[in-house]
This record gives sequence, C-alpha cells and structure tokens, in this order.
Amino acid sequence: MKVLYEGGTKFAATVRGHKVVTDLPSDRGGSDEGMTPPELFIASFGACIGVYVTQACKQLGINPLETAVEVTWETANDPKRIGKLHAVVSIPAEVPSEHRVALLKAAESCLIDQTLRHPPEISIEIR
Repeated sequence: MKVLYEGGTKFAATVRGHKVVTDLPSDRGGSDEGMTPPELFIASFGACIGVYVTQACKQLGINPLETAVEVTWETANDPKRIGKLHAVVSIPAEVPSEHRVALLKAAESCLIDQTLRHPPEISIEIR
C-alpha cells in the first residue's frame, strides 16, 4: 500500500488498483474530501467485523442482508489516541440465541479486532 500526499490535508491510499482518500473537515483546515484517518480506521474496524459476521451467517444458513455494524469511539489522552471502541452488530431478529454466540465469536475473531487486542510491532523510518 502506498499513501501519497495530494495537497492541503488530503492523502490518497492506493492498493490493488483501489484508491481511498482521507482529508480533514473544513473546520480543521481541510477540504473535507474524505474521512479523516481515524474515521477510516474506525470504518475498517466495523467493516472487518461485518465481513466475519456475514461469512458466519452464510455458514449458518442465515441471510446476512440486514446485518449492520455501528461503531462508536472515544478518544483518550497521554498520549492522544482512540481510547475506547464499541461495536454493535445488528442481525436479523429471528436468529436463534445459539447462533448469536457463534456470530459474536466471529466478530471478535476479525483480523482488525485481533490486531488491536494483540498489538503488532510498529516501526517508522524517515528516508
């Protein structure tokens, strides 16, 4: 993946021929042409959960079309970061309780959830 500066506060991330633009809102000096980087991070978390839950739904014979994931977050300080994440997965009401347990397990096993629970080594260099 490559992330290129496009001027102002806008960046474009490209991978496998796809492009995602991030920007800041106008009240923070941007042109509001995309989600902020933290919003994109939160969206990735929700989408990852959604992928795992809908795949589990299909395996259980449940139609996943009504599935939705709503993510809320709070920031924390020292250092400034996302301090809390809360995801609510809405599934069809007729899903039996024994399947709900399996769907929760699927949600909690998504790659981004597991990455956050077991942080990777991170290195940054300037060339």
